[in-house]
Amino acid sequence: MLAAVLAIAMVAAARPARAGARAPAQEKKPPQVTFNIPPISERIEIDGRKNPEMIPQWDAWHAAFELMAAKSDLPTELWNVLSKEEVLLVLQAGHENAKNFLTCQQRVLQLVPTLQTGEAKFVNERTQAINLEFRWQVLGLRDRVLAALPPPGQTAMTKYVESLKEGMRVFVPKNELAFYRQPQ
Repeated sequence: MLAAVLAIAMVAAARPARAGARAPAQEKKPPQVTFNIPPISERIEIDGRKNPEMIPQWDAWHAAFELMAAKSDLPTELWNVLSKEEVLLVLQAGHENAKNFLTCQQRVLQLVPTLQTGEAKFVNERTQAINLEFRWQVLGLRDRVLAALPPPGQTAMTKYVESLKEGMRVFVPKNELAFYRQPQ
């Protein structure tokens, strides 16, 4: 979990200074965050090619929505089944997911300064709560999109998302596996 905070913290620290910012000597340095990233021996590899059932639904749908938002397009197998209005609905969900993910990252980033205090446990718990909230948003988008599609579209969409699992490979610290699987 804290590895996600690390990635976000590194992005924030790498941002260029704003125009009109204080001189470097006066500027506040970003918090220095260090993490003990577990070695490979303490992580579990989930290979979607071998065990797609171990990839949680929130992660597969998040990946699908990310692809749709990044490309502003859908795969051919969905175009063949969905109407233009349904395609627009799915693409809008992809863009909404991208906004939700950015909001999640920003909220976690706000917690980074607390990592240098005795409140680090609170930060970890709050980060997990923020991530679970985002995962529920992904699943809510899934449910809303599927409810708006006719049965052939629902089938095609679900089949497409399930096919993405085969290309997913995830490394999860053993002590965070239960959290990774939440909520579904």
